[in-house]
Formats: sequence, C-alpha cells, structure tokens
Amino acid sequence: MAAPEQPSPTVRPVDLRDYARFDPEQATRVRVYTTEALTLDLWCLEPSQTTPVLLYGRTAATYTVIGGTAWVVTDEGEIGLQPMGSILVPPGVAHGFDNRTADPLIVLSTAAPPDAADPVSEDLPTSADAEAVLPPYEGRRLGERFREVLRRTTGEG
Repeated sequence: MAAPEQPSPTVRPVDLRDYARFDPEQATRVRVYTTEALTLDLWCLEPSQTTPVLLYGRTAATYTVIGGTAWVVTDEGEIGLQPMGSILVPPGVAHGFDNRTADPLIVLSTAAPPDAADPVSEDLPTSADAEAVLPPYEGRRLGERFREVLRRTTGEG
C-alpha cells in the first residue's frame, strides 16, 4: 500500500486553536492567512469587549462566529450572531462587533481583496499534526474520486 499523500507546500492546514489570543484589555485580531486575493483572521473578544470601527474601501468582509455570541453593528442597525452564524459586509460599510455576553467570543473573518492599509502579520503556525487536522482517510471517499478526476483530466498517474 502506498504511503498517504501529504498536502502540497501550497496547501496550509492549520488548527485555529493555535491562533486564539485573548487580551484582557482589548479585542485581538490574529492573521491566519494572507494572499494577494484574501485574508483570514481570527478575532478573540473577552466579555464586554468591542472591535474598533472597521471600514474597508474596496474590500468585502465576512464574519462567522465560531464560539460565543457576536453583535454586529453597522449604520443600518445591528444583528446578533450565534455559533455558525455569518454575515457579509460589503465594501464601504462601516462596521464592528462586540461581545455583550459573559462568555469569550471567537469570530473568523475573511476579507477579499485584502485592504492595503491592513498590516501583514508574521508567518504564524502551520500544523499538519494538530488536533483539528486529520490524516488522509484510507477509504474510498471524495479524496480517491478527486484523484481519479485529476488522472483523467491531466493524464497523470
């Protein structure tokens, strides 16, 4: 039996728990990925914390609650989001979110294209052996069907 295929160097599995950073003084944002096309950040808020007002001129952003409850505020109003709730904020809309509960809040944020004014963080952990990253599945599932499609379309294998 052949050894399981490992992701290519351009595929970067991560365990988002490695990026969770809480600060008792302020909401924190940790950059997980950044490319020319998009960014992925993890926001962590303690109870009663709020983000700064966020405004991206040419960038659309999504916010997905991973844990806790977020209140997203725009000039159009506000909406509460629980885990697995998500919102899309179009370019040019001032917004922010806060944690009005007694529990920590973790929000996954994507932005595309990246805002030029956004700082780029140092390269943070990439983990192929973290708890949230599973090894390749040995059975016949999507992975094997995917490889069959690649063989047919590329003539490789």
